[in-house]
Amino acid sequence: MTNLFQKGWNALNEANRRWKAKTQPIAGQVQADTWQQLKNYFRMNEAEQARLETLTQQEKGRVFLSGKVNEINRYASHRTTFLLNAAIQLLLVNIASITVLGFIPLLYAKAALVGVNLLMVLLAWRRIRGSRKQLLLGPSEKPKWSIWGIFRGNRRKHNKHIKQQAKPYKTSMRDERLFMMIYLLNAMTIFFASQLIFANYLPSVLQGIISIPVFLLSLLFALPNAYWGITANNQVVKAATKRGSQLDKMKL
Repeated sequence: MTNLFQKGWNALNEANRRWKAKTQPIAGQVQADTWQQLKNYFRMNEAEQARLETLTQQEKGRVFLSGKVNEINRYASHRTTFLLNAAIQLLLVNIASITVLGFIPLLYAKAALVGVNLLMVLLAWRRIRGSRKQLLLGPSEKPKWSIWGIFRGNRRKHNKHIKQQAKPYKTSMRDERLFMMIYLLNAMTIFFASQLIFANYLPSVLQGIISIPVFLLSLLFALPNAYWGITANNQVVKAATKRGSQLDKMKL
């Protein structure tokens, strides 16, 4: 059983790797290609390209840009995935097919499930748009200390800078936690309430014929959603760890 589980997990890892290769917009093999793709993706003008070029000449700037590229790719993958889930919820899910939830109107349930996935698409899109502005601002500079603020003034500047450095990790924690919950919701509804749209209006013979393909489709979509929920939770832990390490520096 353990060996079978490991094979299944490896298959999901490989499928996820290929999915990311298709959904992530910036995938240059060398840094020069990566920065050029970044310029093209955001359709930067000459002044913005010059600003980006300046950052690529600095070691701190390159580290900052690499982090932003990973962030953009991650949100772009979420955006496409939730858009796909919205379509699946529309075509393949009927909450009322679960006996204890039979009182829920089909239209309202579909509107809620499709809507929540589209809200995640919007959130991911906004984060990508926000990354463009952050890219051009560059990494935040350390505060300038003065001899006159050797005590309280310098400590306040230092702590404010650390909080600013830790803010992206807090945002990532919140977003990934939300993504995790919606992925798991998708996994459960697709698996337990799979029913082809308008299936109730088909003859009973046809309903029986399509039930097996629909079940196989539900597995095909439910398992990746469960996997994405787990990996999103891993991102929460990762972001929390990085944020904690940043805040630990507030001991001036």
